[in-house]
Amino acid sequence: WLKLAQVLIVFRASFRSAEAAVGMNQYRFSNLLGATYQGGSIQFTPDGNTLLSPVGNRVSAVDLIQGRSTTLSPENREDIAILALSPDGRVLLSIDKAGHALLINFVRGAILCRINFKAHVRSAKWSPDSNWLAVTHGRRLQIWRAPTLELGWQFVQHRTFGGHHDDVIDVAWSPDSLFLATAAADMSVRLWSLNPMNGFEPLALAEHRSHVRAVFFSGDSKYLYSMSREGVLVSLRYEEEEDEIEGTEGKQKASDARALYCRPGAWVMAAKAYCQQPGAQKVTRCAFDAASNLFASGFSGGIFMLFEMPGLQALQTLSLGSQPLDAIALGANGDWLAVGSSEVGQLFVWEWRSETYILKQQGHHWGVQCVAFSPSAASSLKQQKTLATTEGKAEDRGTVSGRLLATGGHDGKVKVFSAQSGLCFVTFAEHTAPVTALCFTPQGNAILTASQDGSVRAFDLLRYRNFRTFASPDGLCQWSSVAVDSGGEIVAAAAVGGKYTIYVWSIQTGNVLEVLAGHTSQVQSLMFSPSTAHPGQMISGGWDGVLSVWALYTSESKGGEAEKLQCASSVLSVAFDPRGNDICAAACLTGVVQFWNVTTAATVGSIEGLRDIQSGRQIGQRYGASHKRGVKLGAGLGKAGPSDGVNLNQHFSSIAYARSGELLLCGSRNSPHVCLYDTTSYSLAFRLTLTSNRSLSGVQTMLNSKHVTESGVPIQQFDLSDSEGDDAELTRQSQRIKQVSTLPGVHVGEAKDRYASRELHVWDVHFSPDSQQFAAATTHGVFVYAADTGVGGASSGMGGHSGSSQFVPQMLTKNVSAPAILKALKAGDLSRAMILALALNDYGLVRKVYESIPVRSIPIVVASIGAPLLPALLWFLGLELRPSSGTPHFQFHVHWVATIIDVHFMTLLDMATGKTTARTGAAIEAAAASRSDVAALCLQLLVELSQRHAGMTKVFDGNIYLLRYLGTPQRVALEDEGAVVEPPQEKAGEQADATAASEQSKAKKKKRPRSAAGSDREGARPKVKRQ
Repeated sequence: WLKLAQVLIVFRASFRSAEAAVGMNQYRFSNLLGATYQGGSIQFTPDGNTLLSPVGNRVSAVDLIQGRSTTLSPENREDIAILALSPDGRVLLSIDKAGHALLINFVRGAILCRINFKAHVRSAKWSPDSNWLAVTHGRRLQIWRAPTLELGWQFVQHRTFGGHHDDVIDVAWSPDSLFLATAAADMSVRLWSLNPMNGFEPLALAEHRSHVRAVFFSGDSKYLYSMSREGVLVSLRYEEEEDEIEGTEGKQKASDARALYCRPGAWVMAAKAYCQQPGAQKVTRCAFDAASNLFASGFSGGIFMLFEMPGLQALQTLSLGSQPLDAIALGANGDWLAVGSSEVGQLFVWEWRSETYILKQQGHHWGVQCVAFSPSAASSLKQQKTLATTEGKAEDRGTVSGRLLATGGHDGKVKVFSAQSGLCFVTFAEHTAPVTALCFTPQGNAILTASQDGSVRAFDLLRYRNFRTFASPDGLCQWSSVAVDSGGEIVAAAAVGGKYTIYVWSIQTGNVLEVLAGHTSQVQSLMFSPSTAHPGQMISGGWDGVLSVWALYTSESKGGEAEKLQCASSVLSVAFDPRGNDICAAACLTGVVQFWNVTTAATVGSIEGLRDIQSGRQIGQRYGASHKRGVKLGAGLGKAGPSDGVNLNQHFSSIAYARSGELLLCGSRNSPHVCLYDTTSYSLAFRLTLTSNRSLSGVQTMLNSKHVTESGVPIQQFDLSDSEGDDAELTRQSQRIKQVSTLPGVHVGEAKDRYASRELHVWDVHFSPDSQQFAAATTHGVFVYAADTGVGGASSGMGGHSGSSQFVPQMLTKNVSAPAILKALKAGDLSRAMILALALNDYGLVRKVYESIPVRSIPIVVASIGAPLLPALLWFLGLELRPSSGTPHFQFHVHWVATIIDVHFMTLLDMATGKTTARTGAAIEAAAASRSDVAALCLQLLVELSQRHAGMTKVFDGNIYLLRYLGTPQRVALEDEGAVVEPPQEKAGEQADATAASEQSKAKKKKRPRSAAGSDREGARPKVKRQ
């Protein structure tokens, strides 16, 4: 543990250097939090531990065992309707509502292939052997060969089946992957064979009187189950015919070798059940688990039923509300039941045997209004209650810099997420109106929220309760923003309307300390200065275009007016430079970000962001995006003014500084992009697109005439196509979903469609304290982006080790290859094998070499690793220390970390500070990780070590006395009569000498044996009481 303490001290020094360095990293998509379930199929992984669900045009995966939620980075063109994971768990097919599909490597999170099925797909299923894919295509069924490396990851169509008189709704494979069954809206179930087979003929089974919802095969293929929309469950059994004339044994064997449905036989009715529910509820979704013979069905009234097959015995009936169930799935051998409802945006997993919830997640139904990361309250590694202690909660342990993320939504709820697991673990529902702003206290133990219900509330993160409520003494008023000082003693909030005042309260007493008046219009944003030279200094920006500087702690300005700085236009958001240099940024309504020195009241710089916002085209517009309007083709150089062709109505609605102070994050409610600006040169560093979902309005820039009708109306304005409009069920479902999002009581006019249209707005942005992550609060969840360290990307796969999802080799030569690594490992050249594995940077190969190295050889191998490969080694150790991806050999990992510190101590310090010395050589220029990347890797390793230490602290404290007892040098021999303490025998030579001496001195007095606990009375025989 002394070595571990040394490691923590060194990495904390690296973290300090990272805070002083510039974090000019490229950010990549990491996760999507707080998004509601909007419909689409859900599915469990083959092991039953992970639940897959669509979140807009991305796929969310919730690991129910590890307790973490991740969102895959690949995006479909529109909202996902169908998910199909292969039985081997390697590839995932996601199909959107328009029929465009992505084939994703589920382990790596990479796109392998794109395909357009050119029709609305109702169902898609992989064969049990993962070699074939069945996709419904209107009234037909298409069979595709599974894409492989030999086929170039391309789909190859095998066969097409036709025979139904209406759209095919569901498809099922037999366990042997030789036969298929389809259920259609023509009230029939048809049976097909993958390839023509002797003795089999396709047939139709007509046992229903309404649309058939689903069809399934039993595990032994002898039963075929189907469920109709009216709730009729039919079980058909295939009975073989007995041979009238007994043939030879060879003929019988040949007959038995044929597939089941190729043998003579017939389908007979085994059982039929009527699952009618009150209120004329219809069956919406069905699921079947062949291993446990459990059949589940969901109804339009929020009820689901569970049956045991083939006897059709009802096991459980449960009501989950009055909203229809849009998705249902069975996992974990039928023990877990996953249900999703798009109207309430809820997704939960129910364990029906114990009748308990395994997972219950619900996002902000109307979008996220504000977001904030928890501060780096754990600046020291002391065991406090909010950090790594046994008394603290699991979400609070190891809270090293921004491990919590709080969101406030239009639904009035405040949710707290774990930034690592991605799951919400507490929801505060005390507000009765939308939450407009929130912030953490500097200690990180409370959240302050401002709402339109007229209250500012403080929530305790230790007891999860609302311990303080602040209100205006002048009466009920709404609040637009909230801020807390650097000491966590006072809180300020800006009122909407009235006299446009700012109220200041004491957090401890709840009393009003001061009422600040000086703005002539609504105050939009507040922030306290982080400078220690000016405690209590606060800036406020309002619609009057004035940036006011308040000094709350100084006596000469107490009760007086603030210093006013006139901006270009209305101020929408303000932010202080975290370096404490009295520089603040103000985002104005004209799209300009102005930088002020509040001490000298002078402008030090500005950023023109009109051309960087790039707002998209609304669905109802019949022209392109407005920032292109007014510029004719070829006339770009002949513009009359610099603002021609630019939409002057664009602006940044929220800004946030990075920890280094040299990056400014800007988000606009008019654009799907977020911009990162360099505050040194006041230029654009990066621009990231949050989503490219074409189902949302304001995402696309150009207008495609292909998606416009003859009358000039965009097709996206129509809910259903002509073929879908004939389906009464799809019409009712579309009207139901649209009615939920419309303005209540409005059925005609412009407001009816305006509230129902799905637009993307970025309401708030915020950086994590270490600047390794930033979050953007939008109408469709919180988009979390993580810094790409250059060694391993952000989590985008679900292969058990999410950080290894991207292949980022450190160097590539003809000698750096997998065969060369395995050859060196087989020859026993461990140093060469480790160097080549780190250069290739493949997680599987590095782990194989890593686990093959004995403990005694660790110093030799570490000494042979040069400075360019140290970042890759640190990244790998960070993954190994992570419980979700690494191995439990903690002492082995600590040996490696301690050896790296012993051997490469000065090299790591030089690389962290950016110095080029003889030890590093050209490593800083050649390595994939820069100085900030090395510090980030050290910080990540620090976080993993702290969390593992916190998890083992409770075990050590509980076993401390047992460890002391087992660590004593005495040996206890249990006899039949009692337990006797024998004298310690440390060496064989000493025992032989003692035996010879005792034989020679038989006449002498026997020497009393001494125990490790101390000396006893002479001649006494120490005994141990039997436990």
